[in-house]
Amino acid sequence: MNTAIRAKALASMVLFLSTGLCSAQSLQFSGGEPAWLSLERGKRAFGDKDFGEAIMQFDSAIAVRRGTFTTAAGRLDQALEAKAAVTAGDSLRAVLAAFAAEDFLQRDYDRLAAGRATTSKPFLEALRRERISDSHRAFIDVLLLVLEYRPMEAMNDSISTLRNRVRLLITYPEAEYWKGRVFFIEGELSLAELQYKRAYSMIPSLEIPDELYTILYAMAELYDAHSDFVAWENVMTSIVENNDKTIDAFLREAMMATLLDDGFNRFMTLYRINPSYSLEANAALASFYLERGRAPAVMHAAIAVNMTLTRAIAMMELKDRNYTWNGLEEFLRSAAQRKDISAHLREAGLPRLLLTLADSVYIAGGRSAATMIWKSVQSLEMAPYSAIASVRLSDPASAVRRLAP
Repeated sequence: MNTAIRAKALASMVLFLSTGLCSAQSLQFSGGEPAWLSLERGKRAFGDKDFGEAIMQFDSAIAVRRGTFTTAAGRLDQALEAKAAVTAGDSLRAVLAAFAAEDFLQRDYDRLAAGRATTSKPFLEALRRERISDSHRAFIDVLLLVLEYRPMEAMNDSISTLRNRVRLLITYPEAEYWKGRVFFIEGELSLAELQYKRAYSMIPSLEIPDELYTILYAMAELYDAHSDFVAWENVMTSIVENNDKTIDAFLREAMMATLLDDGFNRFMTLYRINPSYSLEANAALASFYLERGRAPAVMHAAIAVNMTLTRAIAMMELKDRNYTWNGLEEFLRSAAQRKDISAHLREAGLPRLLLTLADSVYIAGGRSAATMIWKSVQSLEMAPYSAIASVRLSDPASAVRRLAP
């Protein structure tokens, strides 16, 4: 890490310690800037390659988030100690109703509601502007704060769920991840790994749960840079296992039997796998295993190609409802006439995926199926894959790799 970044990282730490946790805790409740604003500033600084500033902004986001929700947890506990809350039980609506019964006459409350749902943000904000008890206000403050990150439906009308959401939001995995990106770019791989692992340990706190895969792919990138192939394989495998749960052992066996015995066209006729976050991992694992002569290569390659073509076929059907799959060669000819599909296949790296699949199929014993795929790749006239396919057709044994496992 360069001197400027080290200095700014140290400065951000000193600033946090000197201002104290209390000031950070009260920041958002007192009208200060929310944590996400510092996160966005950090991302912008990262894009501008101002990595020192980025670190400071990410640290600020983490501190404000921690402080804000630590305070929120305390205020929620205090509010729920009030008699009205205790008698209402675990229901959010019941607690709000109990507080309202203490602070309003029914006709005044009904007039304020004016047909709005009593758990809607506009109504809660209107309530907060009224003269209400400290406990009532604290409860509404915390609820509105959580609603900035989670919808009311996610609360399940449960005080226990609200408590859990507040606890989870004390941590900020998104900011921890972005700190890791800075360290990675600067070549501080050990620090980057620590940050990625820290972010991963906080995944229940992610605002968008699927950002888990952003963290995992970043970890895989780091292990690849480290040449730590065992760790890389473990991360990629976890991505696949988490996404491809519907492809059980029985289905995998059936898919492989169809592919090797009946060929690729029959395989695509019978099976369609919608693309998921595992597509990149399946493609990477296929190449990794193929280079090392390991059997799982063909399964991962088949899934990656199937996902890519399933998406392309859906795009074809969107404009041509009568379209039906009539084999790879026919599909590639039709796709070439569609700019959107051609762009999708090019971006997905279909020729490379098909070549990996064909080589894997050949090694697994499906010579006829492999030959058909090689011919299709050859017909694409796309360098360098078409030339490699031509070599395979004249010398199929060239598909066999020699790397140590």
